[in-house]
Amino acid sequence: MDAPGSSNKATPSLSLGEASKARRESLKKHNEKDPIKLQNLCPISKYYAAADIVLEQFKQHLADGDLDAAYIIGRRFALFSTVSLPGHDYYTSPNPDLIRLRLKNQKDAQWVTTGIERIVKVMDKQEREKEAAEVERIRKQKEMEERAQLEWEQKMKQRLASVASSTASVSTTSDDGGEADLLSKLASLNALFPREESDEKEATPTAPKQDHHENNVESEELPPLPPPMAPPLIDELGGSSSSALATATSAIDQLKSNGATPLFEEQPPPIYSDLFLDVLRTSSVGNSAELSQSASLSSTATPTAPAKPIRQPRIPIRSIQQTCTQQLQSCIESKQIEFIRLGTYQGRLASSSSKYDSTNGCAVISPLVVATHIYPQHVYKAQPKLLLQPHTSTITSKYGISNVAINEIIDKRAPPILSVVRTKLGLSRHALIIPSDVHDYLVDENILPQDKFVGVCGGDIMDERHLKELVEMILNGREDGKKSKSVRKLKVGAALFFREHVVSIIKIPLANGACYFDLIDSLPSMRVGGMASRTRCKDRASFETLLRWYTSSKFSESQCEFIDANNWDDGMSDFDPRVFQSFVWTET
Repeated sequence: MDAPGSSNKATPSLSLGEASKARRESLKKHNEKDPIKLQNLCPISKYYAAADIVLEQFKQHLADGDLDAAYIIGRRFALFSTVSLPGHDYYTSPNPDLIRLRLKNQKDAQWVTTGIERIVKVMDKQEREKEAAEVERIRKQKEMEERAQLEWEQKMKQRLASVASSTASVSTTSDDGGEADLLSKLASLNALFPREESDEKEATPTAPKQDHHENNVESEELPPLPPPMAPPLIDELGGSSSSALATATSAIDQLKSNGATPLFEEQPPPIYSDLFLDVLRTSSVGNSAELSQSASLSSTATPTAPAKPIRQPRIPIRSIQQTCTQQLQSCIESKQIEFIRLGTYQGRLASSSSKYDSTNGCAVISPLVVATHIYPQHVYKAQPKLLLQPHTSTITSKYGISNVAINEIIDKRAPPILSVVRTKLGLSRHALIIPSDVHDYLVDENILPQDKFVGVCGGDIMDERHLKELVEMILNGREDGKKSKSVRKLKVGAALFFREHVVSIIKIPLANGACYFDLIDSLPSMRVGGMASRTRCKDRASFETLLRWYTSSKFSESQCEFIDANNWDDGMSDFDPRVFQSFVWTET
């Protein structure tokens, strides 16, 4: 049996995180981001470096006692380390340096996870204390209201008792003092219930009322309302126009310094400064689970507002895509751009034999196409064991590398190299290979001679300056941008890395001094009946049109929204869908 006075129901103890659940759910709702899908053609070491930055930010927020910020940043690090990073093809690479980075990241993820659990415990304690404080505040407020009610009742009783005693004393007087008795009672009541100022005004004697007919006449002949008066001048209010304007300007500056923006001022789009370490957004969940104010990730000191740069109007990426498609169609109709159908595509023979599996082999196919275009005989002599020996007539034509040679590269020459490089790097059968790893192998095997290398360029593919740099390098075969008639007569090739795919670009000098530019894509295209394509541009203008159309058409809906909302940031280019990189080679 229970002890006397004990309850049959024990007080339930809240599980971990229950007390602060509303607070944490609100933080996640306003700050949580889905795990990022990493680009396999970007070295995983860069992503490990980004994770280390987030880890340091987590430690800093812990040291500052900012639990809300530490909780969100810690979750971002944990999701990035346990979901995003394992999705990279190089995550399980046997490379000793990558193994060291992976083990360090896994250890850091465990430490952060433990830290998040401790943060939740502290949040639970804070929320329970906050709830208890709220209960105590309500209790004290109720006590004060009850005490005030008792005091009021006691005062009323005293006043009523005083009135009763006055009435009893007056009743003992003679009958001749009846009128005085009535007046004394009224005086006592007035003392008990003092009249308000408004009542006194109402009690002021007024002129005697006229009869009903006269009142109606007066109501019909009311004077018209006075005309509206203009607002008083600034000088009449005790100030000057300059001081008023200064006051208004200071008010706007005060709004800006507090993070607000006047309604009439155009707000610029958000600047994408850091994928992980952006400013947290706090919100209130109401009642006892109301969030404590979270500190900003930036400094709490009020910075001096810099001069606002002049920003050109941003054109939505969807509008750019439509314009590029129209320009492409115009070039096709004028026969300045021509789509050529090849006889195969990467991965076509994967089901028949793994020996000829070129799936996800664009990082090998593209530089092989460039090397064969620039120096065909050297390529075949460099690797007699791996590369087939086609007849000389099938290698080149008057338009550079032949279509037959491209088909052989995709189906037969690339698969053996893919197998060797993936095995060397410890990658899976269909893993994408980082272009720099392929180049290292091709240079070591003398398939791509180092003396043929011109240079590398990259950046924002939607930036006309970056795109022009690529076009100039391919056109002139020089990294410095200088023009030379002798160089323009030489063949040039480039491997363009963009959106986890690699295509080949070759310049074909013609006898009349003009040039063709071909973009060779090993992926199947519906424009040429589901095969790989070779798109020929017959001048520089059509070549630039093709590049704009090809690159802009690769963006998904979410990537378009991202581009419209964020400016380009060189420091975060590895996380930006606009980033590209191109390696260029020439004949000499």
